[in-house]
Amino acid sequence: MLNQFWKCLFLILFAVVTGCNDTSDVTSDSSNSEGASETTEVESQDASQMDLPEGDPEPVEQEAEPVEEKAEPAEEESLDPADVKLSQASWEEIMKAAKSHPGKVVVLDIWSTSCQPCLREFPNLVEISQKYPERVVCLSCSTDFIGISSKPPEYYEKQVRKFLSAQNAKFDNYLCTEAADEIFLKIDLASIPAVYVFGPEGELVERFDNDEQKYGDEFTYQDHILPKLKSLLESAE
Repeated sequence: MLNQFWKCLFLILFAVVTGCNDTSDVTSDSSNSEGASETTEVESQDASQMDLPEGDPEPVEQEAEPVEEKAEPAEEESLDPADVKLSQASWEEIMKAAKSHPGKVVVLDIWSTSCQPCLREFPNLVEISQKYPERVVCLSCSTDFIGISSKPPEYYEKQVRKFLSAQNAKFDNYLCTEAADEIFLKIDLASIPAVYVFGPEGELVERFDNDEQKYGDEFTYQDHILPKLKSLLESAE
């Protein structure tokens, strides 16, 4: 009888304890659910209060900064072949013309379109004519004519004019009417290029040629002719 009493009491206590635990779990689950609901509702309200843009934002156009255009130096107008001052003349006539400029230094360039060193150095003659227009007279003599009867001096005129036009050689130019070999023999010149420099009195100051003892392998305007020219101009001042 006593044992049965304790047994009943134990069952009652067990039921009470179990019921309390279930109620605590239910209460906890309920509070968690309510908290989650409140958080979702707050986030929803915050999102609804934000001013979200409708559609894609329009691009903002930026004004391009003006680009300054640099003025390019004006190029010198090239010389038309027909305007090249080219005359046919004998060697004696060319030498006479070179000595007929009293008070000025004269530079006479002997060249040919078939002579590569001549073509390479010729622009220096043009530069001298542009740098000292009042004090120096520049002349050129083409020795393209080689004495073939079927190819007289006028046969070479077109190619000579073409080169002189490209160089913008605005000074007096001559196409020698004597065969090149005859001229070289007459003036004791082994080959071209050659440059004659005359003083203010028409005297020959110096001939620049292929004299290896004087100029080495070859003479150049920069290393040999220009220093001589400057010396003549300074002494004439």
